[in-house]
Amino acid sequence: MYAKLSLELENNEIGYFQSSNLQGVMMEAIDSEYAELLHRNQLNPYSQFVTKEDGKTIWHIHTVSEEAYEKILLPVAKLSSVYIRQKDKEIKIGKRELSTCLEKELLDEFYGEKCEKYLNVSFLTPTSFKRDGKYVNYPDLRLIYGSLMRKYSAASETMDMVDEDTLEELVEKSEIVRYRLQTSPFPMEKIRVTGFVGNICIHANGTETLARYIRMLLRFGEYSGIGIKTGVGMGAIRYNRRQKDE
Repeated sequence: MYAKLSLELENNEIGYFQSSNLQGVMMEAIDSEYAELLHRNQLNPYSQFVTKEDGKTIWHIHTVSEEAYEKILLPVAKLSSVYIRQKDKEIKIGKRELSTCLEKELLDEFYGEKCEKYLNVSFLTPTSFKRDGKYVNYPDLRLIYGSLMRKYSAASETMDMVDEDTLEELVEKSEIVRYRLQTSPFPMEKIRVTGFVGNICIHANGTETLARYIRMLLRFGEYSGIGIKTGVGMGAIRYNRRQKDE
């Protein structure tokens, strides 16, 4: 089961640069043994990030397993405020929204709903990848698909998507045909990682099945995030499809 929790923070000074501090708030709100388990995981069953929407500050926490939903989202959803220890600041929580989606719903969409071959993706917070020990701060399709396939496989109880032949076909038969991007630094405790934010349009020029596969990965990516450090606020995406390249 996948889930999204959105909490409106009643403070406009908070931005994505505070996401790592909010991860600390989240960890304090959940069971300590489960928090320790999360620290040891290579692939987190959650992502969290901050956005500004219509002048409001929204803290998003998304999960990709039923256990994470029960042990992360439900406790955090009960908070009436958050305390940013580094800023010595208490922030009230206003409106909150919680929604869920079964893995079966994405599979039903894959098998049952037509998919246009132009898919638009917004990168809401700085996104980056790591390859050969170096950061990659541009949208490489191999890294995007590979990241999502690994995250999906780690979360799914029924499907293993880590397949080099499938990844190769996805890369060969799709391309980025439009983009509007800029680099953006993401601060951590001791370093700053440069990522990218903005929009890309992917054209799937293979079969419709291939386009549906990409759509399913991107829909999942809204819950898991893409690339590195999605647990501290990087790699948040929003997917929309478009019918043609204008």
